[in-house]
Amino acid sequence: MKDFSRLSLDEFVKSTSDATPTPGGGAAGAVTGALAAALAKMVAGLTRGKKGYEEYESEMERLMEEMGERQQKILNLLNEDVKAFDGVMDALKMPKDTPEAKEKRRQKLQEALKKAAEVPFELARCARTIIQELEPLADWGNSNALSDVASSAHLARAAFLIAKENVEINLRSIKDEEFVASMKEELEELERQVEAGYTRVMNILEERMKD
Repeated sequence: MKDFSRLSLDEFVKSTSDATPTPGGGAAGAVTGALAAALAKMVAGLTRGKKGYEEYESEMERLMEEMGERQQKILNLLNEDVKAFDGVMDALKMPKDTPEAKEKRRQKLQEALKKAAEVPFELARCARTIIQELEPLADWGNSNALSDVASSAHLARAAFLIAKENVEINLRSIKDEEFVASMKEELEELERQVEAGYTRVMNILEERMKD
C-alpha cells in the first residue's frame, strides 16, 4: 500500500482530489490533526530558551516531546485509515452465492467496519489530547506565537469533528450493539472534553491578546 504520509503536500492534495475513495475525509482529518500537533510543538520550541520564559523551560520541553510523538502517531493513523477503508471494500467484494459464503462475508465485513471505526476514534482521542495540552501554551507560550496556538486549537477541533463523522458513519452498519453503545458513550465524553478545552484555550488567548 502506498505510504500517503510520505507524499509531498502537492501530491497528497492531488491524490485526495482524484475520483477514488482514498485518501478521503479520514486521511484529511489525520493531516489536520498532525498539523495541529506540529504547530503546538513549534510554539513550545519558540518559547523554550527565550528570555522571560525561563520558568516554563521544562514544560516546553515536555510539550515538544509530547507533540512530536502525537504528530507521528497521527501520521501513522493516516495510512491506517486508508487501510481500514480498503478492508471494508475488500469485504464487500467477497462472494455471497451460498449461505456459507454469505456468513463469511458478513463476519469479515463486521470486523472491517469495527476497524474502520476504531482508527478515526483514535484520531478523536489524539485531537482531545492536543487541545488539552494547548492550555499551558495558551497560558505561558511565547506571546509572539499566540495566533499559532489558536490555529492549532482550530485544527485540533476540526480533526476531532472529522474523526467523529467517520466513526459515526461506520457505527451505523455495525451490528454489535455493545460495541456501538460503548463507542458512542466515549465519543460523547470526548466531544464534551474537546469543546470545553477548546473554549478554555480560546478564552485564555483572548485575555492574553488584550495585554
